[in-house]
Amino acid sequence: MVRRIERRMQVLGTKSAQEYLQRVKDDEDECDALFRDLLINVTRFFRDPEMFDDLKEQVIKPLATRTSTNGEIRIWVPGCSSGEEAYSIAILLADAFRGKAQRPLIQILATDIDESMLAIAREGRYPIAALADIPEDLRDNYTIGRDGFFEISPKVRDLVRFSAHSLVKDPPFSKLDLISCRNLLIYFGDKLQQQVFPIFHYALKPDGHLFLGPSESIGRHENLFAVAKQKSRIFKRREGGPVYPIELPFTIQSPQKKPQAPRRFSGSAQTSLDDTLGYRRIIEHYAPATLIIDADGAIINSNGRLAKYFEFPDASKRSTSAASLARPGLREALPQLVRQAAQTGKRVVARAVNVKAEFGSQTVDVIADPLADDNILLVFKDIAPFEAGDDLELAEMGPADGEVERLQEALQLTRGRLRGTVEELETANEELKSSNEEMMSMNEELQSTNEELTTVNDELKSKVDELVIANSDVRNFFESTKLAVVVLDHNMMVRTFTDAATDIFPLVRSDKGRALANVANSLADDSHLDDVRKVLLGGVAESRTIMSKSGARQWALNVLPYRLPDGTIDGATIVLNDITDILQTKRDLEVERERLKMALRVARIGVWEYHADTGRTILDEGELELFGVTRDETSDIENLMALIHEDDRAAVETSLRKAISGESDYQASFRVNRPDGTVRHLRGLGRLLAGSAQKRMVGVSFDVTPEAKLAEQREYMLSEMNHRVKNLFAVISGFVVGAARKAKSPSQLATDISERIAALGRAHSLTQSHTEMSGIGLADVINGAIEPYEDQADISLTGPDVTLHVDKLTPLALILHEWATNSAKYGAFGASGGDVEISWGHSPSDGLVLTWREKPRLPQDDGDIEAGTGFGSRLIKFSTMQLDGSVDIQKEDGLWTGRLAFPNEQAG
Repeated sequence: MVRRIERRMQVLGTKSAQEYLQRVKDDEDECDALFRDLLINVTRFFRDPEMFDDLKEQVIKPLATRTSTNGEIRIWVPGCSSGEEAYSIAILLADAFRGKAQRPLIQILATDIDESMLAIAREGRYPIAALADIPEDLRDNYTIGRDGFFEISPKVRDLVRFSAHSLVKDPPFSKLDLISCRNLLIYFGDKLQQQVFPIFHYALKPDGHLFLGPSESIGRHENLFAVAKQKSRIFKRREGGPVYPIELPFTIQSPQKKPQAPRRFSGSAQTSLDDTLGYRRIIEHYAPATLIIDADGAIINSNGRLAKYFEFPDASKRSTSAASLARPGLREALPQLVRQAAQTGKRVVARAVNVKAEFGSQTVDVIADPLADDNILLVFKDIAPFEAGDDLELAEMGPADGEVERLQEALQLTRGRLRGTVEELETANEELKSSNEEMMSMNEELQSTNEELTTVNDELKSKVDELVIANSDVRNFFESTKLAVVVLDHNMMVRTFTDAATDIFPLVRSDKGRALANVANSLADDSHLDDVRKVLLGGVAESRTIMSKSGARQWALNVLPYRLPDGTIDGATIVLNDITDILQTKRDLEVERERLKMALRVARIGVWEYHADTGRTILDEGELELFGVTRDETSDIENLMALIHEDDRAAVETSLRKAISGESDYQASFRVNRPDGTVRHLRGLGRLLAGSAQKRMVGVSFDVTPEAKLAEQREYMLSEMNHRVKNLFAVISGFVVGAARKAKSPSQLATDISERIAALGRAHSLTQSHTEMSGIGLADVINGAIEPYEDQADISLTGPDVTLHVDKLTPLALILHEWATNSAKYGAFGASGGDVEISWGHSPSDGLVLTWREKPRLPQDDGDIEAGTGFGSRLIKFSTMQLDGSVDIQKEDGLWTGRLAFPNEQAG
């Protein structure tokens, strides 16, 4: 309490306790806030499931078995909070009686002092997460699922009555079979607990049970409750009549009032009362003095006159330990006697114990008798008269005269009469006390009945309010909805309908109770009636589309069961939703979608979506085909970036960042390295969607590979033309130099140069003239390439007959021409001459292999052959790629070797 008061002071900024006390007195809202703060509303369904399992086996099932159908089961749940615990016990009871035709009256009285929690409990509506606490085998039968929450089934909710009630202030209920007070007593101090347990004992039936929380126990009240299941904190009420904490307002009689004659009762009540009075008279006047103590020596109950054996101080200093109250003599013998009896479990007697009192001593036998509840009964039997002690300060009275004897006789007579009067008064007091107890019990029962009636009245009022609201909701729904709804009873009679249903069924208000089969309609068939019959038999009707007789309108038909609160099917609900316009729109959208899809397929355009916040990408089929990947491989932008050529990746990322920041739209041209090894040239366009909660881009990509290849080929053709012109001039220059060295006259020089140029032209024509599919011989291609240089070196050609496809001719001729012109500039075909050996053949692993070996007579400058950076080297690499082959250049000790391998099938 102190912590919560300090919390409220901190919230309000109050510095002193006196200031906060004044605030609570003046501000009713703050008083309510403090009250709510002090309440701890922590509960769950089936909290501590193992304990509830034991409760079911130890209490619920036996209670359901022994209670007759005409009987009554009463359970009290004090401190119920929002009702989960009360509903858990109600579910167990309902499950115990499931399948039985009849059951007794069940009343579960759930009380609390917090009205806001009681309102939640009466509603019986809880969040869907709490459903996990209810065992699976009980959820379907006793809960009803809703959107985001669930409700307790009405057949369970009707068993529980919720009311405001204070456990320590208000009268308790009575004749209860079970009290479930879990995790409430831990917040009570010792004084309140001492008050509560006798109340529970009073409220329970003789065989009733008490169910506590895992951190609670009955403490020092073993005389009221016995342990039934210690682990689960289940206790059973003991027999007996303890002193209940109830103050009777009229327990003292006036001395002047004469004792009334004993009241007469009939039947068993009179017998019970007589037995009780007789028992008390025997105990107080005839039986030996007895004392009942627990295992620790604390006094539980006493009977008879014990002043000779124990010293009882004033009430303010009263002790409950028998050993500490025992008089000398008994004090030494009592501990060992009790200990021996507790250890052996047998009766033990201490004989001739001399108990010393103020005025003498008493010799007694003390018997210790162990009881079944672990307590011990002590019995004191006097075995000798009381021996008065000597007191030197007392003087002996002399011989009595006659007057003294007369007075003594009168005194004895008066004492006898007084004793009889006292006994009659005690009897009257006992009867009056019994009557008062019965009156109090009747008053408690009447008040309990009144509380129950109040609770029922509150419940009925709450149900009436709920029913009014539900009827209002249904009426407003029926008046506002455009759905055609017809509700039928179990005989397929019209129960109610919406205004929209009159467009299909010409119903009027007087048609309620009329068979729907007799009502005309505009539907094409009567299949809706077949669906209703199927649903009434417990089946499920599939949703489907139904047309009008004219075919102009279409409806979505759904037939649902009409269920009562207990789940019983008592009719069916027909729901018809006009979807004519929706279907027409759907068809139009399908047509446009197919057109768009066809246009995108023809244009080879892919559509994509990019979520900048998460990096997630969504690609359509066209985009997936452009990148050459599957849908599982493109869920993240990083996977797509890895496919973009590393030289183009930075430009794409920059354009994406600018588009995401809103600086400009996305546009980029890039190459894609597809998983199959091919390269695609793509161009992408995209834009950031405005008004989206997350940053999203949509865009398209289209294939520009043909245009890129065309531009690349154009660039190579121009470069090749320039290269060939340069080589042509170099070759002609070589021709002139070589011919001049051999020619003996100008005319011979001119003839030699002319023939060489003509041979060079024939080799070039050879690469351009064979366009038919029949192919050309490899030897012809080689001869055409080296014919202009036959006189420059010693040439050797070896190899089988090989026919080339036309598509191999141009790249191969370019490679041979490049090697021949390089040889004319830097090798054996040059001015110094040399040896050239050209061979070819087939290899199982490499296909067609062509080898060019040459060794010039004089060392030459290799130019760009060695470096591999000139256009000639790039031309050879490009032509090799077109052949889908490989090329290897080696030079060692002046011997230059070129090896070309490519696949080739013989042309037919």
